[in-house]
Amino acid sequence: MPIAEYVWLNEELVPLDQALVSVNDRGFLYGDGFFETLRAEDGRILFMPEHLARLKASAQAFRIPFPKKFSWERRLSRVLAANGLERGLARLKILLTRGEAAGLGLPRETWPTLVIWAQAYSPPAPEEYARGWPVATFPERRTTFTGRHKSLNYLFYLAARQYALDQGAKEALILEADGLVSEGAATSLIYRQDGNFFTPEAPSALPGVTIAVLGRSLARRGLSLAAVPTTQANLAQAEGLWLTNSLLGVMPVSSLDGRPWPISEAAGLLQECLKTEEQA
Repeated sequence: MPIAEYVWLNEELVPLDQALVSVNDRGFLYGDGFFETLRAEDGRILFMPEHLARLKASAQAFRIPFPKKFSWERRLSRVLAANGLERGLARLKILLTRGEAAGLGLPRETWPTLVIWAQAYSPPAPEEYARGWPVATFPERRTTFTGRHKSLNYLFYLAARQYALDQGAKEALILEADGLVSEGAATSLIYRQDGNFFTPEAPSALPGVTIAVLGRSLARRGLSLAAVPTTQANLAQAEGLWLTNSLLGVMPVSSLDGRPWPISEAAGLLQECLKTEEQA
């Protein structure tokens, strides 16, 4: 018999089929909220402080009250346990919305809605990491300050990913309005040039947790990961290009817009750096 699913809703753990959120919730009406997706391995939640710091910064920037004196690790672990996910890989998702509130500004007088859920996670097969993923450039460019936050306003990124899928690719490359490279639809980017590692510096890109983790791990090895403005021509000269996020880890890019990309041996170094930080 399958295990019943549970979610954390506001103040308690409830069965999924009893977890109700009002249609007047501003997360539903306006996408007025934020989320974080975390990876858990055998019940151990990876890089939780970094994810929570990003969520808190976004909540504060948009005047959404952030839970105080809240035992995040205990709540997240309870959700994992209730869903039988204390062994193996799982993904945890935290959603925080403004809740119900009248007005079209950013009203503070509100009771936020908090949801935490967990599901089993199956990463890509090792063969996919060896082959890498094809990537397609999304033709609709973007400039928005909300891109720096993991907002529930996610339709642009879903459309970008669907465009990539329609092109036979696995991920979409997002460009800023001025044509500079920004990020992937659901990933951050790393590339290598002249033996050095870089990530695009872009005003609309989300600060990636995995990028920060890899940066500090590379620094311990005497290497750097610099954020620099990046053109498509810069990428064309790169010795290697990788997609990163908290679930995927480090995925090599095998092609961009149909142009084959060499799978650099540096992929192993990046994956080793990430694994070292996970075990710290």
